[in-house]
Amino acid sequence: MAMRSPCRLPWRTAFIWLALCALVLGLAAAGPPLLAAGTNDAPAQPQPPPAAQESFGQYLADHQADLTPFFEKNSDELLKQAVPLLMGLTGWIMLFTLLAAWVLDVLISRGFASFFAPAFAKIKQSVIYATGRLVLSVALTVLMSLAMIFSLSLPNAGIVLICVTVLFLLLALAVQIVWVTYLYRTNLPVSFLFYLAIMVAHTLVGLLISAPVIGARASVMVTDFVDKTLTPKLQGEVDSTKQQLATVAAARDDAKAKVDTAQNQIAQAQVQQEQMSKEIEEKKHSEVYVFSQIAKVHAQGDLNSARDQLTDFLAKFPSGSLIDQARTQLAQVNSELAIQEAQKKQAEADAAAAAAAARADLLARAAQGQVTLSEARQALIGKSRDEVKDLFGDPTETASDRWGYGQQMIVNPLTDQKFGLTVYFLEGVVQSVDYYYGKGPAR
Repeated sequence: MAMRSPCRLPWRTAFIWLALCALVLGLAAAGPPLLAAGTNDAPAQPQPPPAAQESFGQYLADHQADLTPFFEKNSDELLKQAVPLLMGLTGWIMLFTLLAAWVLDVLISRGFASFFAPAFAKIKQSVIYATGRLVLSVALTVLMSLAMIFSLSLPNAGIVLICVTVLFLLLALAVQIVWVTYLYRTNLPVSFLFYLAIMVAHTLVGLLISAPVIGARASVMVTDFVDKTLTPKLQGEVDSTKQQLATVAAARDDAKAKVDTAQNQIAQAQVQQEQMSKEIEEKKHSEVYVFSQIAKVHAQGDLNSARDQLTDFLAKFPSGSLIDQARTQLAQVNSELAIQEAQKKQAEADAAAAAAAARADLLARAAQGQVTLSEARQALIGKSRDEVKDLFGDPTETASDRWGYGQQMIVNPLTDQKFGLTVYFLEGVVQSVDYYYGKGPAR
């Protein structure tokens, strides 16, 4: 939705502002001269306007921005209630203007006839013209007023009011020119100029009469309109706004209270969390916790780490309540380490004995030519040249990447044929073995 410029008001709101300000300012401007004109005494000192009028007019001027939403919201209803008052005031102005204008029309028409229609330069003819013009003006004014009142209920009432006003002004101009032409038998340009002079004279008379009439009637009208229409609506709007503000304030206070409660709970939770973290950290360094962690390490089988931690525990808590249990635990760990070391040495000895037995068995069967190629591969893969020489002695044939043993130590289990052994090296390490088909005689 497009934003409305703060200096451009809808026509209804602008009309109400203009009407109220005009009535208040007109009353303030016309009141003192009117009062002074009713006496022959010396003019009284200028008196300030009544406090109510001054405060209301000043309030309108000072709070236009604040009151604009109110007038926009109630513009239709206020306009319908203000128009009859303005029309009533206009009616009084028109009444006095018409009476004064009738006398003026008689005099002006008498002078006009003397110059442009001497045959009709009679006072009777002037009275007929002034009376006929008065009747026509009243009839057209009544019709225009009814049309304006009716147009207020139509959509786009502002445009309709402008069109109605322009239409009736043109109609009044045409009718009055025809009336002058018919009565004095003058041509249209002369009749138009005569009617134009009449309108200028009426405008001046209306301006002279408007100030006293507004001064006499506006005070009652403004007071009545403000007291009976504007003030109750403003008071209702203020009460509604106060109620809304009270509701919003209550909701705001409730939300603020909830926020404060939540913040207090968060602060308490943070304090509790810090306290718990501190307690946990303290317990992590307590004697019971440290001992339980050592017991867990011991249960997992990490005896060396358990021994070191128990030694540190005894040094850290020399007079603790768990010192005896720690010593017992350390003795148990040392005993288990000793057993473990003994088992390790026994396993190493058993492995060495098994390796020696396997070596002896391999050599004994090799001497008889009973070793298979797969057994030779398992025994030699990954060994160095020195280890191969330590096992089988010096080779019969040597090359950069292989050795050949001519003695018949390898048997083909499928044919029972016996062969020597070829050992292949890569970077000094045995990579594979094969039957030996060397130059030397097989032994």
